[in-house]
Amino acid sequence: MNSVRRDALSVANPRAPQRKRGRERVAALMASGAALFVEKGFDATTMTEIAARAGAAIGTLYLFFPTKEALAQAILAENAEGLSTQLDTLQERARGQPPAAIADALFELLGDFLATHPAYSALLDLPGDEGWRRKMRARRREQIAALFAQAEPPLPLGQAERLAVIVPQLMRIPLALIGEKRLRDGVLEELRLMLARHLQVGQG
Repeated sequence: MNSVRRDALSVANPRAPQRKRGRERVAALMASGAALFVEKGFDATTMTEIAARAGAAIGTLYLFFPTKEALAQAILAENAEGLSTQLDTLQERARGQPPAAIADALFELLGDFLATHPAYSALLDLPGDEGWRRKMRARRREQIAALFAQAEPPLPLGQAERLAVIVPQLMRIPLALIGEKRLRDGVLEELRLMLARHLQVGQG
């Protein structure tokens, strides 16, 4: 298990279940929480509503997640791990491609991820375990820098590292547009074109 995810789960879910039935209950509770956090917002969602949607007793929810913050942290950790896995897969596919093509593929991946994991957008800026969040951000920068460093022609390491800081900041723009899919998709496309043109000019 990735150390970032392990650290998050040790904080967010101290009663991680060992049996299949328990894991299924936790998955249902997390799915319920994720849906409600997107629909109503973190502050407006109650633990009672989360348990009810999952078809679980409130005591079961508190057994695995003693606070709403712990549940949110576990959902965010699961989402972050899924994104890391996708970035690792992209690194294998994109090896040797031009920098602009890698930028295109990266923005396509990120756009699809945001569309299919709306809870990530809803929970990313909530207060939480800062040690885990620093590790998560560092891991994300490493993965994005590695993508651009393996381009052909390769980008200088310093530029790849700068892009690894810039891209997550650019992604915060569409993150703020949760619930506005058409506008969010258009903004993502503009950002993708801006970065691709920048890299094309740099290689010209």
